[in-house]
Amino acid sequence: MILASGALAALLLLAQAPAHANPSLSDDFSRMMGWLTEQTAKSLAFNAGSTFDPPNEMKVWRIQPDVSLGVGVIPYSKADFPVMQVGSLAEKNPSAMLPDKVMYPNLTTHFRLGLPGRMDMGMRLVNVTIPKGYKLSDSTQGEGQINTIGFSLRRHFFGGDSPLLSTTFAFNRVFGQFNFTNEFKGVELAPGIVADSVNKGHLEWDVRSLGFNAVLSQAYGKWTPFAGIGLNHMFGAVHGTLEGVWQTPLISPSYGVASGQPETASARILLGAQRDGIVLSYFVNAEVKATGFQAGKAFVVMTGLAAPFTLGAASSIQRAERDRRGEEREIAYDAVRRPRARPAPAAPKSREKARIAPSKRWTPEVDGRNTRPARKSQGRDEEIFFIR
Repeated sequence: MILASGALAALLLLAQAPAHANPSLSDDFSRMMGWLTEQTAKSLAFNAGSTFDPPNEMKVWRIQPDVSLGVGVIPYSKADFPVMQVGSLAEKNPSAMLPDKVMYPNLTTHFRLGLPGRMDMGMRLVNVTIPKGYKLSDSTQGEGQINTIGFSLRRHFFGGDSPLLSTTFAFNRVFGQFNFTNEFKGVELAPGIVADSVNKGHLEWDVRSLGFNAVLSQAYGKWTPFAGIGLNHMFGAVHGTLEGVWQTPLISPSYGVASGQPETASARILLGAQRDGIVLSYFVNAEVKATGFQAGKAFVVMTGLAAPFTLGAASSIQRAERDRRGEEREIAYDAVRRPRARPAPAAPKSREKARIAPSKRWTPEVDGRNTRPARKSQGRDEEIFFIR
């Protein structure tokens, strides 16, 4: 009877203040999201710093598109996962419900335009949809969207018999969102009160990177291996929320909010090779994080196709340039062109051929009359020409 009265009193106390969420659980939810947003921000910063272009030098006003498909792996540090303050929640090991690494697909489209002075500029586009039901862990799944837009300006040095040095300044912006769900089973909220929760999380990010790459490449027949380094400065943020709805009307939902920022600077190593074909070029490259968060463990591998051709505005520019050069050549030709002098008649080869019978010789006028013998008609009426 006493136990029943105590349980009833506890329920009445919870019912009298339903609007107040359990502060300990909400604090733990915020701690979990603080860890998740920080880890996600650092992983997205590495993704944002990926600005590699195939190492071949572009011709002036030539446009080259290339499409690459790859996958990136960025481990999360579970050693930094916070300690839960609510003992019953800590027993559920919530860190196991969250990912220990992120594998993100990378479908990238590049457009590069050759510029004078051994330079080229490029635009980078990424649009990746994470389908519904994508598993972050055995008990957590979600869906989302990752988008990237970036611009680059590149300058080439040396080349020929010496290795080609390509330096790139790039800006990348990665933005998107991700929703995930999981559950906590049998959490003791108060003495004698055990409930389940359905958790809904939301991540939203906008991370940007300023980068500099220096890549050395050397052609050996159809193959061009390359290697280099990249330096990046990152800024932006990842914002996250986590709401736990307890399956009892006596407990208000637990709610956690947090934000994470990427590390400000990092370096990476670039390796790869390209094979040039008649129409298409094939390339594969890898980028490995060299400093900072998860150095030596975070990497991305990509392979793709590049097909140089001329289109759009570049074609108009080339045609205008060809027309201008053609006009200049015509003017130069007219300036030096002179009428050809008619060659003098060849001298007779022998005296016999030079002799003409006196009876066949012709004099312009005899007694004021034209005495030139008339040519025989070849089946046509004779024509009379008056020459003054």
